[in-house]
Amino acid sequence: MAVLFFQNKFHPKVKYGPNFDLEASFLSEKGVAFEGEGGFFAISMNFGGDPYFAPVPNPPEISLKDWVLKSFGDGNPTEHGTVPGVCYKRIWRPGINNYYNRGFEKTISQKELTQSSVSLQILLDKLESLFEFLEPSEQNESAYGHRIREIILLASMEVESAWSAVLRDNGYTSEQDFNTKDYVKLLNPMFLDGYKLSLQQYPQFSPFSPFEGWNPAAPTHSLIWYDAYNKIKHDREKNLPLATLQNAITSVGAAAVMYRAQFGFNRPFTWTQQPKPPFIDSIFSLETSDGFKKYEKDFYISKLGLRQSGSTIELDHGPAQNWTILNYKFD
Repeated sequence: MAVLFFQNKFHPKVKYGPNFDLEASFLSEKGVAFEGEGGFFAISMNFGGDPYFAPVPNPPEISLKDWVLKSFGDGNPTEHGTVPGVCYKRIWRPGINNYYNRGFEKTISQKELTQSSVSLQILLDKLESLFEFLEPSEQNESAYGHRIREIILLASMEVESAWSAVLRDNGYTSEQDFNTKDYVKLLNPMFLDGYKLSLQQYPQFSPFSPFEGWNPAAPTHSLIWYDAYNKIKHDREKNLPLATLQNAITSVGAAAVMYRAQFGFNRPFTWTQQPKPPFIDSIFSLETSDGFKKYEKDFYISKLGLRQSGSTIELDHGPAQNWTILNYKFD
């Protein structure tokens, strides 16, 4: 099933009708089009709102590409391999349309979520306690010590645990123990370098992206905080000065990113209980709007369908509940 990303040449309108000579509103300059149950659908990429649709007879009289041309004026849309209604195990992504709902959340194990939540909460508490006697500021970024080393070790091990879990749950195998040559394969599928963090209570501390610059050619050394972790783990006496406040904040931030990139929300919950108070938000602000732009064609798209309601054809929300859960195929 083709998915076509298009430019709306008729912005802010769309053409419709038997001869495509009528006009309706489509306020986005770009969108994604695909075939669903009983119709063609177009979703805004940057404005939101309900999907635009057109019923399609079986067999269809025109192709999806022709419909995009006649409706939006784009004769050269970009075809992409995104499949509506498909998501990957333990890999959260935003949904392009408003009908992306609890389908992905149903794939999450409560046991895994609870363990990850508790581990991350412990890290955040330790970091917050550190701030009580060491102010996170530019002047203190290079401050180092044993307590800071402890936080870096725990945070980096939590990140490693998350990396391994995602690979393992998606059926990825290796002849030896996983290492950064394996872990770096998660960079693009999980949009890891698209997350930017800042400290909620300390705006003077510069925003940072824990996975920015992660390079498969140098998968350990290209992550400064992770390279420091390896060195202070194996040779404390020589490398203790690498146990800096900057590396501690970045490594805990990396753990927060991995939590969000797996589960898609920043608070622990159960299916039957109310969510606990936010916990990532108590320390970090996570920003993704700019960083995710290069990944927007890989966002999840929920299935859509049409149904007859009297003499009216309307959106059917039922297909949006049915997700196909696959293993991600790593290169």
